[in-house]
Amino acid sequence: MLPFWGKALAEKTGEKVIEKTVEFALENCTGRSHMDNLQSLKRNWQELSCKAFDVEQEVNREEMSGKKKRKSEVDNWLKDVKKLSPEIDALETRGSSWRLPLKEDPVGKLQFQVKDLVDQSRHFDGLVLDTCDNIGEPCLPTKLFGVKFDEALKRIWPCLVTDDISSIGIYGMGGVGKTTLARHIEYHLLEKNNYRVLWVTVSQDFSVTSLQDKIANVLGINLSSRDEEDARARILRDAFRKMLKLIVLILDDVWEEFCLDRVGIPLHPNKCRLILTTRSLEVCNRIQCQRKFALQTLDTGEAWDLFKYKLGSEPLLQGDLESIAKSIVEECDGLPLGIITVAGSMRGVRDICEWRNALEQLKTCSIGYHEMERDVFRILEWSFNRLNECQRNCFLYCSLYPEDSKLKIKELIDLFIWAELMQERNSWSQEFDQGHTILNKLIKVCLLEETRDYEGEDCVKMHDLVRDMALRITDGKSNLQMNGDVPQFLVKSIGKGNTKVTLDPKKWTEDLHAVSFHSFSYPQLEIKVPPAWSPNCPKLSTLLLSDVSIEEIPDLFFRHMCGLKVLNLSRCEGITELPNSVSDLVNLTALILKDCRRLRSVPPLGKLKQLRDLDLSDTKIEDLPEGWESLVNLERLDLNQCPNLKRLPLFLSTINGSPSLPSTLHKIRGDKEWWESLEWDNPSAKNALDPLFSTLWWDNWRPLV
Repeated sequence: MLPFWGKALAEKTGEKVIEKTVEFALENCTGRSHMDNLQSLKRNWQELSCKAFDVEQEVNREEMSGKKKRKSEVDNWLKDVKKLSPEIDALETRGSSWRLPLKEDPVGKLQFQVKDLVDQSRHFDGLVLDTCDNIGEPCLPTKLFGVKFDEALKRIWPCLVTDDISSIGIYGMGGVGKTTLARHIEYHLLEKNNYRVLWVTVSQDFSVTSLQDKIANVLGINLSSRDEEDARARILRDAFRKMLKLIVLILDDVWEEFCLDRVGIPLHPNKCRLILTTRSLEVCNRIQCQRKFALQTLDTGEAWDLFKYKLGSEPLLQGDLESIAKSIVEECDGLPLGIITVAGSMRGVRDICEWRNALEQLKTCSIGYHEMERDVFRILEWSFNRLNECQRNCFLYCSLYPEDSKLKIKELIDLFIWAELMQERNSWSQEFDQGHTILNKLIKVCLLEETRDYEGEDCVKMHDLVRDMALRITDGKSNLQMNGDVPQFLVKSIGKGNTKVTLDPKKWTEDLHAVSFHSFSYPQLEIKVPPAWSPNCPKLSTLLLSDVSIEEIPDLFFRHMCGLKVLNLSRCEGITELPNSVSDLVNLTALILKDCRRLRSVPPLGKLKQLRDLDLSDTKIEDLPEGWESLVNLERLDLNQCPNLKRLPLFLSTINGSPSLPSTLHKIRGDKEWWESLEWDNPSAKNALDPLFSTLWWDNWRPLV
């Protein structure tokens, strides 16, 4: 996906928004000074957009090393530039007079803001800082256990310093430690000044263009302006050849063969070398790896050492307890991921009865699986069975997101709350704490991993085998027994080899609890919804359909989704309006329409008494949905970057004692400029609402004023 200013540079500064702004001005203003102002704004906005694009590219390139982070002043500057874009867009539709004094004129106001940001950019004293975690030596990854891993590392290293080896393959079954070994190789290479290491996770959702985009991202270059595969490959080859250091490209989790030249990877021992990890020796052979290294499971003693290390100091394993623990480790058959998962589940358990019960459960655990992963799936399912019902459901809902995603903790907890997976509490903050406690539990039992995204936000991720196990459970391929229904999911990655996909009604069955479609393609994949289709999905609770292009949703589409609680259509290009059947989703708790940039209207929402979160940010809506004042449980309202919304509902702009707002509403988000530009039926209403709105915001949301 393009950085924001990449789009601004490609779409806006070329001829679109600015030229339309100039045309609009020509039609509405006869004074020469106004023409000059518009031309000046155009030039300054071009300069600012280009500068922001260059800064973002350089910052991203530095941050990819893991050793640098952007300065706060640079980060704030980039955000300020981004905030200006809706104002530039809005010039075309504003009805303001163009003959106002310069400081009141919207063109003049933007002129000052743009020039100020251009001036700020000329005084940056560097863009990035060393991260606290990486000052000095690189951070050592997870400890390696076992002679075989040490031997593999010692055998691989000479291949990286000889002159005739340009490609290395590391293969082995899932969960055996291929990625961990690759991280150790990366660590040792980063200690050398003559190497530059690029890490790309490939995974099952593979296409040549998606791999090109990932490599371009770590190289810090932009391929968005080129759609042709060959042209993109040439750009990548040129970028590799211009590098001053020897490039080592690590491709982690490769599932199928591909032509290196077709992607744009120019292997050469002295310029660019390749290390790939895969579960298949055949993949290594077909990509023509010059050296191949197999990773195998740990022997008994090594497995026991790893188990004790991950278990921690408590409990002390002695006597019968130690014997039972060793039997549990034997059931893991030397597989590192299985051993780590079991140790996490038993951490802190002192009662020998629980240990004996755990051993018996592990022996009897079964699940449908591929032969190669038979051991690890059995172990993962055993760990899953040790969770309570609420923890299980929350864990399974984590699998709705794409493979290898870094899942923001706040967004996950929002989903848990919206989908009502947890016990109801008295306040949102109490529910948030409950969700955080559940995620901490899943981390402790090693079903989730702690991580951070590039912005430094707390995230979690699922090992791909853990996610596979969760999807097998929700696809009905497990013998698992749960209280009530085992939730059934339809989760699909789309875009590989496709430009348009039609939803298949046969897969939308009556027992579905959640549906998630995601795409990594650029431009966005077009999804076609069959006309007059109304899926019969009465149990469907969650529908995530984001980052795709949908021209139209049939009017009856939601008619038989009476149980729907979460509808997330964020970043759906093409949608201009929602079907009327949305008005009857009386159990809906969250309606997320963020970044639906062509959306202009939403049907009446007065019946949606359970709605808690309404996100209309970055849309083209002109009025709040009819019946908004009846949303008695609404807690959060996001109106950020809604330039066409010029009037608030009458009940908000009329004073009868105190302003009339839903009593539950305590989080509102919007731009200060938008708030100041609103039209008011009663001029004194704004003065009365100012202090109220200044308090209605949440920790990481900007206040309105």
